[in-house]
Amino acid sequence: AASGSAFQQVVDSLRLAFGGPGLRSVTANPERRLFEQREFMAEHFTTQPEPGPVGHGFTQHNLDTGETWWSADLSPFVRALGLDTCNAVAGPDGAVPDVQFQWLRAELERATAEKKLVLVLSHHNSLTLENAAVRPGQDQVLHHAEEVVDLLLQHPVAIAWLNGHTHLNQILAHTSSTGGFWEITTASCIDFPQQQQVVEIVDNRDGTLSLFTTVLDHAAPVSPGTGATTLDLAAQSREFALNDWAESPTMRRGSPFDRNTELLLPAPFDLSKITDAALEAEHVAARARVLAHESGLTS
Repeated sequence: AASGSAFQQVVDSLRLAFGGPGLRSVTANPERRLFEQREFMAEHFTTQPEPGPVGHGFTQHNLDTGETWWSADLSPFVRALGLDTCNAVAGPDGAVPDVQFQWLRAELERATAEKKLVLVLSHHNSLTLENAAVRPGQDQVLHHAEEVVDLLLQHPVAIAWLNGHTHLNQILAHTSSTGGFWEITTASCIDFPQQQQVVEIVDNRDGTLSLFTTVLDHAAPVSPGTGATTLDLAAQSREFALNDWAESPTMRRGSPFDRNTELLLPAPFDLSKITDAALEAEHVAARARVLAHESGLTS
């Protein structure tokens, strides 16, 4: 199993570096190559209409223009705004180019006028959105964490910023005199314990709303089987993640305040127009799409 001792990790790394057991050469695959951004987006259209959605947020507009940021309505009442915060010049941390920042401002204003709750999605979080790298001679304006947070605070319809990058669960509150939003960072699928989070939005019928965050494990058994099924492969992946010699598995989970929470916010507008009947109809339609997909897999 992985050791939590920093000293042991240093010893293990030196042993591997100088040819100790556990080190072997891997034959290069000549078919491996870097893909272009349009190719990456195009792959999101290689999916079935049920349960969908085809494109997973990307549209033909993205393929035509090369823009890698997008807007999609998750329901008649909730809109997702997807950002591309990766800096392709240098460095692992991110930034938001000005053209995308101005798009985000316009989308937040549109959602405010249309009374849509907004979830902002990005890879980087507010602790890692500080990459200032630009190409020599290029006059590009980049926006960083403080500006993005301030922009979201100006628009109370933005109730949450969902992100990752740091491979750990962490929840931060960003507040202003009129309210604020919650930043929910979720750990990576590659590191133990390979958990994800479900975020649910609940109208409390008292002028507030709650975001419930629930951590989920995948359905794989504790021990890998023969590898003949998808769940066997998932179990094997989790076991490999646990035995990563360079990791301290418990740190990725975050504190108890970062998992299985109820996060309160003032409602940005009157939510009474969102009726129980409308929500039930939406749930029935979504469930029907999933059932149609599952029946196609078993027929």
